[in-house]
Amino acid sequence: MKEQGTRTGVDKVKQARRALISSCVGTSVEWYEYFIYGTAAALYFGPLFFPNKDAGIARLIAFASFGVAFLARPLGAFVFGHLGDRIGRKSTMIFTLVLMGVATGAIGLLPTYQQIGVLAPVLLVVLRLLQGLAVGGEWGGAVLVAVENAPRHKVRLYGAAPQMGSGFGLFLSTGAMALVGLLPPEQRLAWGWRVPFIAGFALVLIGLVIRLGVAESEDFQRVKALGRRVKLPIADVLRHAKLPTLVATAMSASFAVVFYMVATYFVSYATYHLKMPQATTFNLVMIASLIDLIAFPLVCSYADRVGAHRVFFFGTLFAVFCSVPLFLMLNTATPLLVGIALSVTMVCGQVTTYGVVGSMSAELFPAEYRYTGVAVSGAIASILFSAPTPLIAEWLMHSTGSWWYLAGMVSVAGSIATLGGIGYVRLRHRAHAVGYVGERTLGGNDTVVAGASVVGSGTP
Repeated sequence: MKEQGTRTGVDKVKQARRALISSCVGTSVEWYEYFIYGTAAALYFGPLFFPNKDAGIARLIAFASFGVAFLARPLGAFVFGHLGDRIGRKSTMIFTLVLMGVATGAIGLLPTYQQIGVLAPVLLVVLRLLQGLAVGGEWGGAVLVAVENAPRHKVRLYGAAPQMGSGFGLFLSTGAMALVGLLPPEQRLAWGWRVPFIAGFALVLIGLVIRLGVAESEDFQRVKALGRRVKLPIADVLRHAKLPTLVATAMSASFAVVFYMVATYFVSYATYHLKMPQATTFNLVMIASLIDLIAFPLVCSYADRVGAHRVFFFGTLFAVFCSVPLFLMLNTATPLLVGIALSVTMVCGQVTTYGVVGSMSAELFPAEYRYTGVAVSGAIASILFSAPTPLIAEWLMHSTGSWWYLAGMVSVAGSIATLGGIGYVRLRHRAHAVGYVGERTLGGNDTVVAGASVVGSGTP
């Protein structure tokens, strides 16, 4: 009997690790394909797809096309959340990955405005909408595959896997566009910008190979075995989880604005307002995203020990009070100071919140409609906070020329997320456990102990 329990424990550990790798790698591929659009919109899509005599207006329209994907994310969250709660997390995530890869590769093959006229921007926007549809279902599923298979005392660490994927995706996409930036300007516009998009076809195959090796989560298997699957998950979310959805949405405000200010808008800000060399800008964002990646496991392991809410509040308050110093350092246009500002902001203002918000949000919903609840709240947050950030920032700088408004955007977002964190703390009495109950052995390996208390969980 003891041997059987040990064998079950070892299987759980192996499955948890596969889920961790799958969430991180698969999400890296999806976010790479999603982020290269933002960089291309900042630098190339204006003259290629939205020509205008005023270059600033062309960039503004290009950023608007970047934002339309966020309009599709709620639909993706609804569709794929429904499928994830009805047929399973694994199958749904495979479909979102394929959809993203096809849409991204197709963008790289699109004719430009000069070649086919107004049909070019129309097709670009349609493909961007498909990207948004895929991402709307991806993040919630990736979070659940990670946290529902995690040892409970490592839920924050495992729950950070999709977020680490976004950091790695940013690193890859920025690196790809940096290589494009080494080409002569005419070659960049002629064909160079297409290469990172076409590479999406190959990257999606890598993600598929990894995801196909992951089993379905135990929480979903348990819901299925007990006959507790709901017919229309979104209806149950709206009926029973309006407040948790509001709280989860508000918690996403801070990291969304911080991340898209750095990852997407900063390229335009540094290039056109600070007059920094494009290659330098890309390198600084790459360095910040690499430091971001290194910080994720460290910060989230710490959150497992001290409580996710404490780490989360540090990040939201950093956004509230440090936005002005951030832009003061950026405005020096000194590469060293700019690099420090970007890196510190990504770690203190983004990793601390984004790293734990997935697992915190998952705790607010029962397994029967957890995929839908997490996906829908994330999609709403993307429309309210992520999508408008580069567009509003570009409009404010174009119309006022003042960076104080940008700093104000970051501070307001931090305040909203702080209120969301307070709501999470107030809702802890109705939280739903995620991850299997485990304890740490003397050798540091995870084993399953039926009915055991959670050791070192750090669950707030």
